[in-house]
Amino acid sequence: MFKAIEKYRTPAQVVLGLIGISFIGFGIAGFQGGADNQYIVRVGDQRITRYQLDEAIRNTEQSGGVANRQAVFETLLNQAYLLEGAKKLGIVVSDEQIKQMIVDNPQFHDASKKFDPNLFKQALEQAHISEARFMQMERERLLTVGLLQALNANVVSDYQAAQALNATFAARVMRSAPVAPQNFIGKVNSSDTELQKFYDANKKNYVLPQAVKFEYIKLSAQNLLDKQTVSDDELKQAFEAQKGNVPSKRRIAHILFNAPASADADTKAKAKAQAEKVAAELQQNPSQFAALAKQHSQDSGSASKGGDLGEFSQNGGLGSKALEDAAFALEKGAVSGVVETDFGYHIVQVTDIVSGDSFEAQKASLKKQIQERKAQQALGQLSNELGQLTFDNPNDLKSAAEKKGLTTQSDGEWLTRANAAERKIPNAVVEALFSDEVFAKKHNSDAISVNGETWFVRATETRNETTQPLSEVRERVKDDWVNSESTRLAREAAKKDLADLQAGKSVDLAWSPTQELVPAAAKQALPPEVYAELMKAVPKNGKPAYAFVEWLGVPQIIEVQSIKSISHDEKSLKDVKQTLAQISSNDLILAFINSLRSEVKTKEGIERVSDSESESAK
Repeated sequence: MFKAIEKYRTPAQVVLGLIGISFIGFGIAGFQGGADNQYIVRVGDQRITRYQLDEAIRNTEQSGGVANRQAVFETLLNQAYLLEGAKKLGIVVSDEQIKQMIVDNPQFHDASKKFDPNLFKQALEQAHISEARFMQMERERLLTVGLLQALNANVVSDYQAAQALNATFAARVMRSAPVAPQNFIGKVNSSDTELQKFYDANKKNYVLPQAVKFEYIKLSAQNLLDKQTVSDDELKQAFEAQKGNVPSKRRIAHILFNAPASADADTKAKAKAQAEKVAAELQQNPSQFAALAKQHSQDSGSASKGGDLGEFSQNGGLGSKALEDAAFALEKGAVSGVVETDFGYHIVQVTDIVSGDSFEAQKASLKKQIQERKAQQALGQLSNELGQLTFDNPNDLKSAAEKKGLTTQSDGEWLTRANAAERKIPNAVVEALFSDEVFAKKHNSDAISVNGETWFVRATETRNETTQPLSEVRERVKDDWVNSESTRLAREAAKKDLADLQAGKSVDLAWSPTQELVPAAAKQALPPEVYAELMKAVPKNGKPAYAFVEWLGVPQIIEVQSIKSISHDEKSLKDVKQTLAQISSNDLILAFINSLRSEVKTKEGIERVSDSESESAK
């Protein structure tokens, strides 16, 4: 019965995973720039960017975790709402508090255990973070911690913690014995009288729901796209209209040799010499840039991607004028010499150039834009014309389709409200099909707009809700009766065996091998009612305890032979108290975040959570 139960994960792991936040990213954070809408979403004053998401994923993976992209994004989203919530509650973190925290941090203390500004500065340089950015991140961290502390005011006693330890981790030594219903099938009376009685008592199980078969026309702008022609004059007019609005972009990769401005002369000399050596190698063989970036680059954020930093316009987005000037002086595929910035020494390659001012470069996208606009216009006109035809002749959808050079499609299977989602029929179409006009009168529907498509439907056959007579469902009723009655007989037999066992009598049962089961694991795997009965079975005076349960339709007897003792040491109690406090406050935290979701304004930017999402948005 219990073989499939997996190892238990403590509730604290789940809860802390919900609100776990990484605040400090690594890589070249200073290189991130962009327009006012250069983010995935803005929550109040908080922006979540693609760069932040990528950085959080890298940090999770570097820490040995498995990063689900959507889950990490949801964590960042929760963080943003909590920061807005902290502001609403008036929680404030002053500059003096942050500075005092920095001064008190042993990481920045020298041998005499005093704050050393140079150690603090070196830590910032190694993480490529400015002092202002570090202060902001610490402010956000302390605001979030302060808010969670305000929400988490639970106090857990030692007694509660001890009880939780026993209930959660004290293993039960046990075995189980199923009482199989199939062993009682031969005792079931399946006479006509019994079947009639069972059918009469369970008629609701033999009801055929309201259903419809239908024909339809489905129009979409996408299907009309190829029919739209675009002249050269239209393309040129569109190009002139947007000329100058699309800046030239370059996809840039780099190799970084760390040598921050504060580094000593020897460190800088070594980094520069190494950069010049790699640069000379690349001048001979530029195609090796990605491989050498993975091998040599000290920018952890881009090295694994062959040094790729993404696409940039010449507007300061790279964060370094020297680096930008070098990149925009290169042709596609060319490699620069060594470029010095405040971060160290770089070698730059332009992997692609997208010219915003070139007609040829824009021609394909302009044509697609014009075709899409024309297709939408054509869809609107065709929908109006077809709507008039279907209205003029409400009992005939095919003739309306033929007049516009279209064909109807038929769905010959019964459609019910219950199976509509499985068959991917849109809700608006389902509502139209079951409306009085279409279902009862079998008239053509009005135009139905769904996700950029337009549908017209007509019912070809309908079925009202009806109870099937016993004569039509006799075999099904018999199977249901035999299953129900054999399970009842098995249940009665199991309860009799249980009473005999509890009375100390010997009962011949097919027991499973004895095993140990931790309650926490059982709670994760078993239905609540089964788990409750299991926990009620507590052995006393050296004698086993028994419980009756039904699991997966099979009556079973559980024998709990003993409960293993568990240590209530100080550390265990402390850990459990912290976990219980966190769990009990979790509902309050989630409720607070949900309330903020309805109050705080959000706005989508031009970035997307994933590349596939970006492609679908184009």
